[in-house]
Amino acid sequence: IMKLLLQRALTCAALWLAALATTTAAGPPNAFFPLCIDWHDARKRSFEEQAVMLKELGYPGVGHIWLDQVEERLKSLDDAGLKLFQITMKVDLTGNPPYEARFKDVLALVKGRGVQFCLLVSGAKPSDPSADSRGVEILREMSDLARESGAQLLLYPHINNWIERIEDSIRVAEKVNRPNVGVMFNVCHWLRADKQRNYTPLLKQA
Repeated sequence: IMKLLLQRALTCAALWLAALATTTAAGPPNAFFPLCIDWHDARKRSFEEQAVMLKELGYPGVGHIWLDQVEERLKSLDDAGLKLFQITMKVDLTGNPPYEARFKDVLALVKGRGVQFCLLVSGAKPSDPSADSRGVEILREMSDLARESGAQLLLYPHINNWIERIEDSIRVAEKVNRPNVGVMFNVCHWLRADKQRNYTPLLKQA
């Protein structure tokens, strides 16, 4: 049983990473890198210590959670010759403002680095298409802000959020219709939101 669970976990991780469009001049396509080590580092290492660990383990870089301490994270990775691939951030359709004002400052920090912003979008019932117009308005505004930096915006399907399913990501991204706005596929949240187990047509659609 443990062997089967391990195989499933590895398959989930591989599928999630394979769905990412991480082709940039600074990194390989579909790079394999850790995410959420901001929270799940049992030893609570500093950014510098984490960078050393990542380098020793052979990872090309890492993802970062929220907009806090991005400058410090970048320095630690630059010093180790590693890349910042992603930054996860929140968007709230009912918020005023709907996203943090420092998003602009972080865009300036990552300009030219090909960073992806993984957007957790809340503020409406899960998968509710009646919120599409507001979502599209906000995402186009963010897209305009991100254009000059070369950053991408990825709609991250997360359980209990407005964008909860990969179908939501696809629907909204198509309406936004911007080259720097795309989708991502997280196997864990897909398994929780969708009782079907055939992900192939979803990935092809994405």
